[in-house]
Amino acid sequence: MLPNKKLNRVLAVCYGGGHVLMLIPVLKHLVSLGYEVHVLGLTTAATPLRNAGFDPLGFQDIIRPEDTQALAHGKRLATEMHQGNKVNSLKESISYLGLSYVDLEDQLGIRGAELAFEQKGRQAFLPLNPIRRFFDQIQPDVLLTTNSPRAELASIHVAAERGIPSVGVLDLFGLQPYNDIPADNVCVPFKQAVSILVDRGLKKENLVVTGNPNFEWVHEFSLKKSQPESFWRIQHQVEPEDLLALYAMKPNWDQHEEMIVSSLEKVLPQRPSLKVAVRPHPNGDRSLAENVIKRLGKASFLNENTPLPLTIESCDALITHKSTVSVEAALLGRQVALFHSNHDYPTHGIPLHLFDWGSFSITIDEGINALSQLKKESTETQHQRGKAIREAWNCDGQSHIRIANVVIQALKNKKAMKAA
Repeated sequence: MLPNKKLNRVLAVCYGGGHVLMLIPVLKHLVSLGYEVHVLGLTTAATPLRNAGFDPLGFQDIIRPEDTQALAHGKRLATEMHQGNKVNSLKESISYLGLSYVDLEDQLGIRGAELAFEQKGRQAFLPLNPIRRFFDQIQPDVLLTTNSPRAELASIHVAAERGIPSVGVLDLFGLQPYNDIPADNVCVPFKQAVSILVDRGLKKENLVVTGNPNFEWVHEFSLKKSQPESFWRIQHQVEPEDLLALYAMKPNWDQHEEMIVSSLEKVLPQRPSLKVAVRPHPNGDRSLAENVIKRLGKASFLNENTPLPLTIESCDALITHKSTVSVEAALLGRQVALFHSNHDYPTHGIPLHLFDWGSFSITIDEGINALSQLKKESTETQHQRGKAIREAWNCDGQSHIRIANVVIQALKNKKAMKAA
């Protein structure tokens, strides 16, 4: 049954990375049901949206001839901030930066905008007027967005101004105060996140536990039969009884990476059966991983081209910082050793305490202890843990449908209010 044609226009607003990847399956499902979907794909979101078959809007679509001051600011800022390998075009960077900066001046004055931008950079932006232009152009019936500050947050404010229902989708690490998501309806990945958001001022009745579409590949992968012993595991002389850990790196070297490698340097001589596959970040410098291998010696080797699902399946454990890869490994039933500068993981609502899937270290001593506790586990143990975590964390291949249903219900509620 097709939706009411008089009330079916969806505006989605999202940045790149995990945010746009969360929304793409939802948007595809809404399109398949006959809804009219428009997407504002910000910064790095445009390319994955196009690859998914969408024609995203950008700030360059709302530039007007009279926006001379915005273009001047945009050209000035883009000389330092445009990332040609990531952002759609230089024109889009100029438009985004310029319109956002002029709006910041409207809010804070010329000097106030200068100070705010000096302190926060682009995080100072809350581009209300540019987002109003998109609402004027599209006339949406419902807003779908995620939990970023700047344009995503601005879109929630504009929707509220105009009496348009909003649906926000919370990503894995969206539970910090700077990621406020005051949407009418908020989709959260884990039930453990609900109490945190209620404490932050959101109403419990507006929160829906849906899961996160970014992890749906894990469900699909879990349905496949286990692969035989991986080629690169055999190639690097990792024996079946060895405990193979995947070290997933950040793009840049920092204190967390140093803590991980320093901990491994202490543990490896004491555990000859522990091997480490070092995986450089796709946006990082390969030489960082090569330097790690030099420090760790023959117990380590480089892994960069094997697809991540097969890599995780071939390993017994994952070593990383705070990242989505850690949750993907847990969903596949692997042990995870997390490293960070403070014990703030619970503030993200990630239920570390369930199923004994991870350790969390903030010092080298804690890291040594955690890595020493990693065990060689049976395939059945991994399977049972992964199954339990996927069930508890709503990883069943249906999260995009649950989120789409929240959008559809918001439209129905708006229609009912108009009829009343």
